[in-house]
Amino acid sequence: MNLIKAEFRKSLIEAVSYYPDYIVGLITDFFILLIVINTEGNTTEKVFGYILWMLASGVISEASMCISTEKQLGTLQNIMIKPYSIAQIVTVKTVVWFSINVIKAIITLIIATVFLNIENLFRVEYLYITIFVCIGIMGLSYVLASVTLMFTKVASFVNIISYGFLFLSGSIVKIPNVLVYTNPISYGVKYASLILEYGIRLTDTIIFLSICASWLLAGYLIFKFMFNRSKQFRWTY
Repeated sequence: MNLIKAEFRKSLIEAVSYYPDYIVGLITDFFILLIVINTEGNTTEKVFGYILWMLASGVISEASMCISTEKQLGTLQNIMIKPYSIAQIVTVKTVVWFSINVIKAIITLIIATVFLNIENLFRVEYLYITIFVCIGIMGLSYVLASVTLMFTKVASFVNIISYGFLFLSGSIVKIPNVLVYTNPISYGVKYASLILEYGIRLTDTIIFLSICASWLLAGYLIFKFMFNRSKQFRWTY
């Protein structure tokens, strides 16, 4: 709990200090939203996919960027000697920034609903889908963090991976059905559309939770394996 409070306080100070960056980011998100709603397909489904991507992209990048920044500042060793494992630290950092990014997502939802007249965006089902998708995507964040421990510059390519998931969300282009079952974001959007059409069904829910859980578990195991094999940080885990 102390770690969460400390990271939240630190992140809030950073957000206030660099608020112009967040304003620019919000404006950029709005422009992308305009592109999304003007592509072919169900508008509500595409906007939800876009919101899902906004939150998931933050989860994807935060852990890797955290490791990269600490390495470049030469303060990574200080993190290692804290009474928390590095997995706990990057997880808490990611959760805190996810909470801050939720504010951006809500503002985007309000704009889409009030000014663009897009309906059915505020649904309880969307909330728990978003939470589980981001939990699943945390597995990829662990993998990128572990690779960044050994190769700092990997963090520079995280945005490319993030924007790849924008296309996998189906917000820009329709993706092949075979790709829908390969990652939490793609199936999360499909699962949301299935709920709207048929209601919550056990089979769909099991598939959704299985995809999210498998990504999280696989990512964490890869993180643990690679971290333990890293000679420089072997003693710290």
